[in-house]
Amino acid sequence: MSEAILELRSICKSFDGKKVLDHIDIEIDKNEFITLLGPSGCGKSTTLRIIGGFEYPDEGRVFFKGRDITDLSPDKRNVNTVFQKYSLFPHYNVEDNIAFGLKLKKKSRQYIKDKVKYALKLVNMDGYEKRKPMSLSGGQQQRVAIARAIVNEPEILLLDEPLGALDLKLRQEMQRELMKIKKEVGITFVYVTHDQEEALTMSDRIIVMNQGIIQQMGTSISIYDEPQNAFVADFIGDSNIIDGVMLKDRLVRIFGIDVPCVDVGFGTNEPVDVVIRPEDLVIVSPEAGYWKGTVTDLIYKGAYYDIKLKTEDYEWTIQSNTPAAVGLQAGLTVLPDNIQIMNKPRSSDEEALKEDE
Repeated sequence: MSEAILELRSICKSFDGKKVLDHIDIEIDKNEFITLLGPSGCGKSTTLRIIGGFEYPDEGRVFFKGRDITDLSPDKRNVNTVFQKYSLFPHYNVEDNIAFGLKLKKKSRQYIKDKVKYALKLVNMDGYEKRKPMSLSGGQQQRVAIARAIVNEPEILLLDEPLGALDLKLRQEMQRELMKIKKEVGITFVYVTHDQEEALTMSDRIIVMNQGIIQQMGTSISIYDEPQNAFVADFIGDSNIIDGVMLKDRLVRIFGIDVPCVDVGFGTNEPVDVVIRPEDLVIVSPEAGYWKGTVTDLIYKGAYYDIKLKTEDYEWTIQSNTPAAVGLQAGLTVLPDNIQIMNKPRSSDEEALKEDE
């Protein structure tokens, strides 16, 4: 039997003849924080709904601790879901909202009281028991929705873009709260978002999706530093994605310039996609750079300057702690370790991975 708490095996799903999930395979371990990340329509919310039992796959099976739960209704699964719309009962106070599921299970009054108290403390909502949902802020309502899910002691908590309606400061605050809750309670989290920063901040592993296909699975560091294709490189953070030719191991030609890299195994004179992150490019004097051009734009972003430098073949995006004046003639250089080489797509299916590039 697999050690995974949850497995999705070859899941397919179509709506109105359009395939939204195409043979999805996922294994999730106990106490992991897994994020399904991708653009709108990529299939991430449908995947979550299949896990929760709100949708049923056309093909494939869902397993919980090795048991096939594909055909079980949501109430028969030890899983709770928090949606972006919190669906709190407006005529109930906070305490009654949180206690609702426990009362359905006919738990004792003292058990319910203790559980509600614990859940409120966990989400930093002590003292709000008698407040009605409409008197709470969006962030407070979200905390109540999470508390309502936690008191039922699910082994898996599903969250479908629950922070999407919050402003930046509240989102960052709730990200910290969710990580604290995961650590303290030991629940497995499956989180859906299109926000790359959110995914990179909270996740043990990220599953990047596009067009119903899993593009890449891995830690935040591996997804960011070692994207497996141009879609992932472009979706996760800013990137300069350009055509290159792998001349031989550890040497790539970019816009006619032979540049050392660390990649091997691509063959000789092989067309490739080259990814260079903006923060890895260094502005130098024209004679010291691989490529020469003119600074065309400079925007101060607080933590760094966002700089555009146009060469004969490409307009590069650079992120630097040092400003560069518009109109400056400059060169660009990059360390071999900071160049990522990827195979170009060879089939129509692989080309689909680049559609949103």
